[in-house]
Amino acid sequence: MNIQRLAVCSDLRKKIIIRLYDDKKPLGHLRDDLKINSTTAIHALKELEKYNITFQDNDKNYSLTNIGRVIAVKLLDFNDVAEVLEKHKEFWLEHDLSGIPEHLIKKIGWLKDSELIKDTDTEIFKAHTNYVNLLKNAKEIRGVSSIYIPDFESLYKELATEMIDVHLILSKDVIEKIDKTILNQMNIGSNSNFNLSVMNMNLKAAISVTDYFLSLGLFRLDGTYDYSNDLISYSKEAITWGNEFFDHYARLSERVLFKK
Repeated sequence: MNIQRLAVCSDLRKKIIIRLYDDKKPLGHLRDDLKINSTTAIHALKELEKYNITFQDNDKNYSLTNIGRVIAVKLLDFNDVAEVLEKHKEFWLEHDLSGIPEHLIKKIGWLKDSELIKDTDTEIFKAHTNYVNLLKNAKEIRGVSSIYIPDFESLYKELATEMIDVHLILSKDVIEKIDKTILNQMNIGSNSNFNLSVMNMNLKAAISVTDYFLSLGLFRLDGTYDYSNDLISYSKEAITWGNEFFDHYARLSERVLFKK
């Protein structure tokens, strides 16, 4: 039996590894926590010890080895991934994920504390209204998008007037549709609190990441943008995920400067 099969193919062994990640534990605590008898616990621990995943110290406490801690981190990460994919199964199955950078697909578990805001028959603009209301309370906004929404021109002009720090990365097609008068009024440039960059691609995703929330929207598999579903999260991990998303496309874009 190799380490992979040992750690993954037994729910009990996985649970023991995860329980020991936070701190060492005596046999009795593991037994009571997992609701198993001592014989079963000892058998599983001996298997883990045989492959240098756990060890018993001089005080009879069980701990993870360095190898065990690495395995625990990956198991916890997989649990987070499974949670977010199961929680919003239809969202992930029915949308195009190609706009999400590969390294962030691997970190999708960081979105485990997200909630899906969906339009309903009685609230047909629920997702959009919720998003706009959240945006108005932000102190800092970073966004990446290849969709054009006329309402956002006046919204971002208002935010710029209030001296909210904003940096948007938009596709060339979207920028060409924006009213240039509004862009000039916003005094976009290096000395402004409102900055704009252009990317030469039509990204199959739209994100906004602020000082307190992340919003993620995706395109359907048929190529149309889904305005009716917005994945929202307020967790630090999700905000970090969103900032990494923004930074990835910032490296692939160029700043835009509009002069009066």
